[in-house]
Amino acid sequence: MPVVEQAIVIKAPMARVMAALNAVENIPNWATVSGVIDHVQGRGAGMTYAWRYQFNNLNFEGRSEVLEQTADTLITRTTGDVDSLWTITLSPAGANRTAMRVNVEYTAPNTFMEILADIVLEQLGNPAVARENMQRFKEMVEAQTDSVEGQIVAHA
Repeated sequence: MPVVEQAIVIKAPMARVMAALNAVENIPNWATVSGVIDHVQGRGAGMTYAWRYQFNNLNFEGRSEVLEQTADTLITRTTGDVDSLWTITLSPAGANRTAMRVNVEYTAPNTFMEILADIVLEQLGNPAVARENMQRFKEMVEAQTDSVEGQIVAHA
């Protein structure tokens, strides 16, 4: 079972980072796989949503459920063509900065032929791909933060 762990510091308060994590509809905007998130139900612990992604010419789908959420922790389980457990922890890293650590444990997909499962897990477990995703997420959150701060200054 591949495990991928990455960390990054985001120039935004923890609450804004957690809000961005909860905006699951935006995952295709920063993930390396193209896809769709839909059927989002609830928020926080218990939130569920469906996902459909494409990698190379492979389509895979499933569901995610937020198992636990606090101000600094988000634990999500995905099931379907790719099963995984995502543990995301946030901690203050200075004034209006948040350190985010993401740990993902992947389980071999059940519905793919074994060779295709190996290819998919190799891509998902690739640290370079995880870094790219983290960097795009960071850029998205920081751009949102800059936009909000600009609006506050303009209205002051």
